[in-house]
Amino acid sequence: MSIRDEIRAENRKNFKEMPLDKKIKHFWHYYKIHTIVAIVLIAFVTYIILLQTVLAPKPFGFCAYALSSNYYLSEDTSAVDAMIQEFANEQGINTEEYQVVFDVSNAVNPDSSDMLDMAIDMNIVKAGQDGNLDILIGSQKQIDFYVVNGFYADTLDILLPPDHFQALDDAGLIYYYYDEASDKEYPIGIYVGDAPLFTEIGLYEEDAEVMLAIVSLSDRTDTAVKFVEYIFETP
Repeated sequence: MSIRDEIRAENRKNFKEMPLDKKIKHFWHYYKIHTIVAIVLIAFVTYIILLQTVLAPKPFGFCAYALSSNYYLSEDTSAVDAMIQEFANEQGINTEEYQVVFDVSNAVNPDSSDMLDMAIDMNIVKAGQDGNLDILIGSQKQIDFYVVNGFYADTLDILLPPDHFQALDDAGLIYYYYDEASDKEYPIGIYVGDAPLFTEIGLYEEDAEVMLAIVSLSDRTDTAVKFVEYIFETP
């Protein structure tokens, strides 16, 4: 046996004979860095796993933003919650597995450079471009504001069933956006101020000229079309 092996054997013997508290101190002295690195690594891997499983947000089943509504800053949104839950039930969307959102907490002024307006604007743009926003409701100016972001690349005459689009158009409920560059008008909005379900819950004032636009960047435009049909049903 070499001298090195004899030293190792003696060290192992001495370690075995140490009381528990000294063993812990001995281990910590020699393996402190290794232990800390291992703990940090395990914690990081655990966090990543949790982030992708337990902590991962549920995918969207439907998402709409109603800007500057009567419920903006209101603490009681029970009527809105009941409406969107009923829609989810009718569409068979499992709210345990999917998010169903009808957001009434935002108001944005397209002409403002206020930090809050800019933050809300960026949130809406991100939601739309990430495919998480199906419907945007607001004033003409608010709807027009997101044309540049490609929100309405597929216009309503493409998205809606022909008979449904024609019925809305005949009723004067289709909003045509005028594009100066092409000198053409495109149907991108539906006037919903008098939509029965919105009137019932008092989403906007009766004389408000608000419109609904389907965000065609979403993969759920079929569900958005179903929502349009839903809000025009007589309560």
